[in-house]
Amino acid sequence: MKLKSELKDALTSLLGDYGVLAIPTVPGPPPKLNQDSTTLEDFRAKAFSLLAVAGLSVFCQIFVPLGLHNGLPVSVSLIARHGAYYFLLNLVQAFYQTLKEQAAVVWESGL
Repeated sequence: MKLKSELKDALTSLLGDYGVLAIPTVPGPPPKLNQDSTTLEDFRAKAFSLLAVAGLSVFCQIFVPLGLHNGLPVSVSLIARHGAYYFLLNLVQAFYQTLKEQAAVVWESGL
């Protein structure tokens, strides 16, 4: 419980009422079908560390699909303060097309 409280306090201090934290939704490309168990477990642990931020802090999180890069789906997660569901949804609605366009620009540049 102490960890949850500390995480919530830290994110509240960082984001305030109108801040948004952008993080990767997952740590990288999805594992291959016949991936060895050690690599698969490593991927799961890294994915959980990204996916658990909002759940542990009781903040809002939304996954924003940005398209395909090298044939694989790409998305970003946006996190906002507890109870800011409408704020976060309105933000994504307002900036979704720009986010997709900027992702395409980055991919085309080879980064």
